[in-house]
Amino acid sequence: MPPRLSCDANGRLYGSRPNADNPAVAGRDAALLYNAASCRGEGLVCSCCAGLTNKVNMLKSKLVIGALQLLAALPLGMLRLLGGTTGLLLWSCRSRARRITEINVARCLPHLSAAERRRLVRASLVDLGKTAAEILKVWFGDPARVLGTIRAIEGEQLLQQKLAAGGGVVLLAPHHGNWELLGMYLGRRYGITSMYLPGKDPEFDALVHRVRSRDGATLVPADGSGVRSLLKALRQGRLIGVLPDQEPKRTGADFAPFFETPALTMTLISNLLQRTRASAIMAYALRVPGGFRLVFREPEAELYAESLPVSLAGLNRSVERCALDHPEQYQWEYKRFKKQPPECKEPY
Repeated sequence: MPPRLSCDANGRLYGSRPNADNPAVAGRDAALLYNAASCRGEGLVCSCCAGLTNKVNMLKSKLVIGALQLLAALPLGMLRLLGGTTGLLLWSCRSRARRITEINVARCLPHLSAAERRRLVRASLVDLGKTAAEILKVWFGDPARVLGTIRAIEGEQLLQQKLAAGGGVVLLAPHHGNWELLGMYLGRRYGITSMYLPGKDPEFDALVHRVRSRDGATLVPADGSGVRSLLKALRQGRLIGVLPDQEPKRTGADFAPFFETPALTMTLISNLLQRTRASAIMAYALRVPGGFRLVFREPEAELYAESLPVSLAGLNRSVERCALDHPEQYQWEYKRFKKQPPECKEPY
């Protein structure tokens, strides 16, 4: 690792190096004086400059968050217009998001004609922009007013019946529609426990953690202790939430077909169902004129199979059924097939 350095009054850098393999350095851990150019060339790190960089980055994040908060004051229709326009720009400039969406749509929906795929890719990017803009309302808007935009709810009695059975419920929410709004509704109405993986930006990370906790979610770390917390919640008959269509690490995952293409799929959900008396339910929040429509539906029966390959295939088929309900609102922009078995080629 590079040494930690500091600046002197003249802006020059000084510090100590762990070993003295440079001839100019006499002795291990010798105190050195460097000019800024040589430090940059040797990859040395100045603690003063690193601290300044962190403060600048924090200020940038705060400014961005402030700007987003101002945008959130706009009416929902105006936010959707702005978000949709951003999506059109992603389409028009042949962005990375467009390229990934084209690959995924062609791979997952090969029965569509070229013209149909083109229209779906364009619509998906527009809806991606709308989702991003709507999330500002969820994060910064008045929760009561945000929840007031829910125009209809389908199948909620299924969730209520499963919770009443007392065995706990694993709610599976794919990246379909507006999952942040769905989380707000579930947290405030039922309380929900879910895993949370911190982001790279501490300011945005704190914002997301604060918003989700405000809305009734109990956030647990994405590690062994978090899994134990999920098991405890299920055994107490409570509701937990999992995003089933994100690509996990290779540990705790196996390949299963997703739209007939191998996709690395988390084994956590299957294991939780096998170790408890819990049942599962799919849920998503679709965009409709003036608001949202929440949908709850049963997963594929194979999800409960003792055979792990059968269960994982059932999980992915459950996500497929959700995605095909208004496919333009599914997040095709995600690199779902980035990791592949050795005999298969990564498509991106």
